[in-house]
Formats: sequence, C-alpha cells, structure tokens
Amino acid sequence: MTNKLNISLGFSKNPFSKFSAEEEMEFHNEIFYEPTFYQTLLDDLKTGTSRFILGQRGHGKSSIIHKLKTDLEKSQVLTIIIDRFDEISLTENKIELLNLILQEFVTKYVLFLDKNKSYLKKLSKEDKEVLSLLLKLFFQPLTTTEYESRYNNIKKIKARNWFIKIYNKIVKPTNSLIGTGILITSKFIADSLNLNQYHSGNYYTEFFSEIKKIDTSATDHEQLLKKSKRHLKELLNRLNSISKKTYYKSSVVLFDKVDEFQDLNQEISKIANFTEDILTDTELLLQNDIAIAFSLWSEVKPILSKKVRFDKFKEIDISWKKSDMEPLIDKRISYFSEGKRNFSSIFNISGDKQEVIDISNKSPRDLISCLSDIYDYQTSNFNSSVFEGDSVSKGLVKFAQRYDYLSMYPSRTGKNKDVLSMINLILRTRKMNITILDLNATFNQKTRWSQGKLDNMVRYRLVEEDSKLGPNNEKIYNVLDPKLMHLIKRGITTL
Repeated sequence: MTNKLNISLGFSKNPFSKFSAEEEMEFHNEIFYEPTFYQTLLDDLKTGTSRFILGQRGHGKSSIIHKLKTDLEKSQVLTIIIDRFDEISLTENKIELLNLILQEFVTKYVLFLDKNKSYLKKLSKEDKEVLSLLLKLFFQPLTTTEYESRYNNIKKIKARNWFIKIYNKIVKPTNSLIGTGILITSKFIADSLNLNQYHSGNYYTEFFSEIKKIDTSATDHEQLLKKSKRHLKELLNRLNSISKKTYYKSSVVLFDKVDEFQDLNQEISKIANFTEDILTDTELLLQNDIAIAFSLWSEVKPILSKKVRFDKFKEIDISWKKSDMEPLIDKRISYFSEGKRNFSSIFNISGDKQEVIDISNKSPRDLISCLSDIYDYQTSNFNSSVFEGDSVSKGLVKFAQRYDYLSMYPSRTGKNKDVLSMINLILRTRKMNITILDLNATFNQKTRWSQGKLDNMVRYRLVEEDSKLGPNNEKIYNVLDPKLMHLIKRGITTL
C-alpha cells in the first residue's frame, strides 16, 4: 500500500518515516535547512572558538552537529563527534571525557595516516615518537566491520592504496579470522605506519626522562598519563600540532546526545552534574585551534549557569519560528519528489497545513512525526495524490495522544511520570483556560489540592498564569502545549 501511495503522491519513498539525523545520513545534506546562525557557528569553530548549542528536544541539535562535521571536514578540520557515554562516570568525569576525546581523535587521525601515508614524511622524529605514544595509549581496537566503516569514511587525499593492499594481504586471506571479528589493533596500525622502529633510547621530552623500550603496549609509567588532566590536555595539544603539520588546519570536538544518556534518566540535575566537570574547565575550552561545541538540552542551562561561563563562551540558541516550518519541510518533500511537490501541494484542504504547523509547536521532529501519522492513515486510500481531510484529522489526534511527553518535559523530581497524570487532569477539565474552581468542580476536591496541582503544572510548563484575572477575580491558567489544546478541542479527555 505504501508503495502505491508514494506513486500517487509523487514520492520516491515515504519522506516521513525517519525522525532523526542518524537515520538520514545518506541524504542529510540534501534536506538540511540552514538556520540563520549556522554560518557564524561554523566559522567560529573553524577558528578554534568553543560554543554551546542549546535547544529543546526535537529542534535539530543532532542534525546541526552532523552538518557541522561534514562542513568542517570539507575545510580540513579534524572533527569528531562524542555521543556515546556508556563507560563515563556520572560525576567528576573530566579525566574520563578527556580520554574519550583522545581515543576518538587518535583513532581517526591514524586511520587518516593509514589512507594517506605520504603525510608521514612531514613529521619529525619527535612527532613520530609522540604519535607512537598516542597510538599505544589511545587507539581503539576495532573489529573488521568497524575498521572498514571508519576507514571508508576517511578522506583519501593522495591517490594511493598502499594500506588496502597491506590490509588485504594480512587479513583478507584468513577467512576464519574475519568470521570471528578479528580486531584491528594498535600493533597492526603501528606496523603498517612503521612506527615500531622508534625504540631503545628515544624519549618523550615533555613527559618522561627516558623510556628504554617502546612497543605497542603502553608501560605502567606511560599509562599514568591517562590519569593526569594536565598531561591529557598537553597530549591533546600535541596531537593537534602534529595533525596541523600534515593536512588539518585545526581540530573540533562535537558533543551530542548527553541528555539521552540512559544512566541520567532524563533528570536535568543529573545531566547538569554529568557535564559540569568539563564545561567549567575554561582552560580546555580556550585552547588554541581546538574548539569544543557542546550540544545541550536548553532546560539544563539554568542549573549549569551557576558555574559554567555562558557569558564567556557564546551560546547558540536553536529556536525556530512558525515561519521556518514550511520552508524546512519543503526541502524534505522536494528531495523525495524530485522537486515536483511542496508542503502546500500535499493537502486537500488548505487549512490542514496550518493545523499541522500549529500542533508541531515549532519543532522539526514533531512536524515530521505528525506527517508520518497522517501518511499512515492516508494509506487506506492509496490512490489519492493529496492528504485528505479525514486522514489529517485522524493523524493529528493520534500524534497528540501517542506523543512521548515524558521525554519532552524535564524531570525535576526524578519521577516525571506524574507529567502524564497532570496532562490527564488538564484534559478532564475540557478547558484551555483553567481556574482553581474548574479543578474543584471537575474532581470534587478542595482548593488547597487544586492549587497544588496547578503549581506543579506551572513548574512543568504545562500551563502558565495569565496576567489578567477572570470575571470573578480568580487566577486563570492557560494551557501551553498545542497538542493538548488540540485534544481538548476534539473532546478527548485522556491520553
């Protein structure tokens, strides 16, 4: 049915089946809608200026992070994305995060050298000694699948395929090893880069007086470097300096998805504590030619601002306007229809388009998700070349009812499931403008109970107090979420 509907609508495939940048990497650049601040942010990072990227969930922080990576790499900036935190402590984790940064940078850079060996000629003997140390300390062992994926994503600057030949010669014939997921280790890389020649009497000036023997396993003495903030920062600077002697102009670290780290349970206090240790390190954020962009849920800022210098490192606030929604979704629809359709043209009733924009509440992800529900209902009449009114009506209700409210409203108590009970209280009143008397009458409760519930709704930003009083001088609380307003308008009293 979906294939027939796509043909009727003029789409190559369903444009609304994926909601995240990670799922859309194949065509992400083609559908990316550039915010007004994007070029400034890109230029700042190129010149080594750290920035905070703040925004609500679903507003495109990850999309911007991935587009930044693409554009930075085009400008010869060594760029990594840190978005997995499984082994990181929840507090006092700066050393662990510095190690993670170096692991990603070292692994990416040595794979770049593997693909562009001629750049090794630009490095001095001391550079190669330091590179050998970095390799031993931070190179991440990779399975063959991981290696091939990362290797294929590295830009080949020179037309040489020497490492592919080595890889094929050493690994490919051993099918049994491939079948077991053989690891590409630091020893394999060091051998291929001929770095193991740096032994017996060489030394790392900044770190040791003498190391008598270097192999691909770091000594206990060398491992101590991974526990020192000062040495880790120095190693990061040295790596950046080495990379600039070869091909790269600077380095950028892009942090993303911190608030989605499962161990933090979506609690803003835990997210703030998790990021505080590294974000308060002004020295790290001000390093020359190494910029850090930290993508954060905007709800975390009020807690972090007590210690983090948001005034010193410019923040970028991702906040869309309603007027952005149509051109944003037009890019997606145009891509999947080869330029033949736009947002306005896919609706049978012109007013439906505005309803979809309104309920999406200036969130790109919500807009796509809502259109996905409408698309699903439209499959019942796959011969239509537009979204019909009945499909839009049903899709809007489904979107508002199934919405993941728990992930969107920040937990302030550690138990944000009470958000759902508060939403159902709002829906039961059947009103978009609620008073204490409305709650008293609906639930046969006393004023003290009703006031407590309204205070909680205000804290969670489900409602806000109106500046004007009601006809009997009572306070009025206006429902803020357009999804809830739509459900109230449709007479739906529970999620």
